[in-house]
Amino acid sequence: MLLAITGLLLCGCPALPHARPPLATEPGYTRLSPYVGIPPALEDRLIYYNGFEQPDAKPEVDAVAAAQVGKVTPSLSGMRGRGAITNKAGALQLRSPELSPHNPLTVMFWWALTEDAKIDSGFNLVHLQGRGIVSHFSRGKGEWCALQRNAAILQVYYLPGIQNVNGIYDADWAAHIELKAGAWHHTALVIHGGSLVEVYTDGKLAWSVRIDGRPFNEEDKLNDLTIGTRGAPAMAIDEVIILRRALTAEEIATYVTAVRQMREAGY
Repeated sequence: MLLAITGLLLCGCPALPHARPPLATEPGYTRLSPYVGIPPALEDRLIYYNGFEQPDAKPEVDAVAAAQVGKVTPSLSGMRGRGAITNKAGALQLRSPELSPHNPLTVMFWWALTEDAKIDSGFNLVHLQGRGIVSHFSRGKGEWCALQRNAAILQVYYLPGIQNVNGIYDADWAAHIELKAGAWHHTALVIHGGSLVEVYTDGKLAWSVRIDGRPFNEEDKLNDLTIGTRGAPAMAIDEVIILRRALTAEEIATYVTAVRQMREAGY
């Protein structure tokens, strides 16, 4: 091949073009976003994305015109690039009928505490509110439920016709994940078929529950979503993604691995 190219140059013929063939993908993605934080496989039915790179922590993608009620403090240090701080001053709070879990829904984001969790520390992660609540949070040692250590909890409460769920699914959470300042974790809340609620931590299924009584419906008005905490310890958040579809365990695990690799590579 080298001799052929040299011959063309010596005889005065133009050099072979260096044009690259079109990028082939499987499946074929035709409308890719410019945001590195959104893998092509997750662009299907993406309704919200906030990587906190925009001024005033405005989202890069908001396909449903979600009203941002809460206020977060921009931070120069996120999981990937910039992030935001949630604390007593405010959290990321969004309102839209498109957030209702009567349709498939995935809400996921990265988070890190800004100080080490104490044995009696508590903090919120993701909270969906309307006539009732779907809430994932941590509570520490205290009178509530006679907890002895930091626990991980998923609640579905106060929704007429749906049996209350108080899922204390890990009563010693700090023994299983690092609740230290600056340790980044990934949380995903996934709702299938208006009835199956799943929680993933760091790309792995942590707990799931099928609600009893009836499925979620539009009249539940679960349209108010809060991400992050409103207390102490403060929490950094980053790469908030909301999709109008229920991601699979494999999709979530692949995403978490990819973002961690990007962070390690400084990309």
